[in-house]
Amino acid sequence: MMLSIKNGIDARNYWRSILRSQQEHALPVKAEELSAYLMSVRSDSADIVKRIASDGVAVIENYWSAEQCGKALTEMDSAIDTYPDCVRKFSGGADMRMFGVEMVSETARLFHEDKYLRSMGELIGGCGLYNFATLGARIDATDTNRGSGDGWHRDAFGFQFKAIIYLCDVTPENGPFEYIPRSHKEWRVAIDSALGRLPVPPESRIEDARVQKMIASGAASSKTFIGKAGTLVLANTTGVHRGTPLLHGRRYALTNYYYHHFQIGETMLQKFAPMMPGTAERIADMIAS
Repeated sequence: MMLSIKNGIDARNYWRSILRSQQEHALPVKAEELSAYLMSVRSDSADIVKRIASDGVAVIENYWSAEQCGKALTEMDSAIDTYPDCVRKFSGGADMRMFGVEMVSETARLFHEDKYLRSMGELIGGCGLYNFATLGARIDATDTNRGSGDGWHRDAFGFQFKAIIYLCDVTPENGPFEYIPRSHKEWRVAIDSALGRLPVPPESRIEDARVQKMIASGAASSKTFIGKAGTLVLANTTGVHRGTPLLHGRRYALTNYYYHHFQIGETMLQKFAPMMPGTAERIADMIAS
């Protein structure tokens, strides 16, 4: 393994430049008020914040009831049938994605508008967030599936927050969320880049062989999050993560995509198109306001 100090410095500088841009342009938040609100909703909120800050990810079991999950799942299947032109397909068609599902699903809208989830991301990141869209995703165990997200990757750099809720029971066989703890840390990004373990930012896609080599050597570990329907995963998705490839069955989940207001514009609308009816209009109104 060839050491490259330059790669480490480049990775650190890129990461810092993104964080600096976010801090300069994003809306400020009142941390004390956010913390008080979160604690008023859940007494373990401080512990959840610490886990996400430290490891990059935390789980809350039974965040939704089985009944809520069942209703959301049924509405998702209906949306796939009703709006086929708005369904984006990945992994050879196994991964069916609907951005803006909150516009056509009453239950998904509850998740989209959940103040607790947005507030958690705002407190951890220190800046205001807007839920750009809620993704409704159904992925099947086919020979072509590569898991949700098409393999290991980082969503962004600096800071990025997502809230994911399982709408069905998720086992090791039907695509649980998998995360490399502490891979969201600037120092870790710099070291892994310098040692050639991971690509230097802004490269965000990572080959499975590289991750498995790190795990086998003890340079990293991965954590897989299985859970019953209603399990909530909160993550800083600048860390390295994936949905594991499915071996059997099907997985349903909702994911809130949070961004800083200044990051949202026409380029992002094009990136996620096509979206569910009314989604682009809602976002355009936010941009114009």
